Amino acid sequence: MSCLRRARHIPLLRLRRGLSSSSSGAGAGAEALPPPRPSAGRRVVVTGLGAVTPLGRGVGATWDRLVAGRCAVRALAAEDLRLPAETAGRTLEQLPSRVVAAVPRGKGEDEFDEEAWTKDKSISGFISYALCAADEALRDANWLPSEDEKRERTRLRRLSPYFIPKILINMASGHVSMRYGFQGPNHAAVTACATGAHSIGDATRMIQFGDADVMVAGGTESSIDALSIAGFSRQVKGIVYKI
Repeated sequence: MSCLRRARHIPLLRLRRGLSSSSSGAGAGAEALPPPRPSAGRRVVVTGLGAVTPLGRGVGATWDRLVAGRCAVRALAAEDLRLPAETAGRTLEQLPSRVVAAVPRGKGEDEFDEEAWTKDKSISGFISYALCAADEALRDANWLPSEDEKRERTRLRRLSPYFIPKILINMASGHVSMRYGFQGPNHAAVTACATGAHSIGDATRMIQFGDADVMVAGGTESSIDALSIAGFSRQVKGIVYKI
């Protein structure tokens, strides 16, 4: 997750007031002028980073373990499936692939504290990862705006009755927006493993077009479950995912 900013503030809209042309001669009108054209020379900088990965929670922990050659891939355990105990073991035995790279959960400094980020029943795994990573990125950027104007100029890149809110792709950016009060444009890209890079590119263009001054952009996923593992273990267009 990244927090990006525009190096120089340029207002999106300028209002020009004039007298109304009504016969009474009273009243005022407002004309919205078009935003400035995007400029390839307009600088966009990354000011904050956040991460929740199988190597650990936080950019520092992830990077240190990555350069140290640590591997997060391990054998799939029954508890990873998050199913009732009486069915988890049987389901695990039926899966053709039993290798995963799971986010470490717990109360440790570099572990993902699930209880702290899933207090709302409408928050699923991938949304909780996005909330945690966005919080780190915003704090790293020292950008926790309290003024409405700054919130409006900040964008995200954010069967139970909670089923639909838990699976909608845009709910990750939506929950981040609600948590921090961001009121700017909200956009959710869905391009598989390229989503994070895609979102950063979209965020850069949004800044260049003047639609926002600050953006939070990134990607999130939580797919360690029986259905996802079984699906990726099947042959697709000549590629065999079975391990």
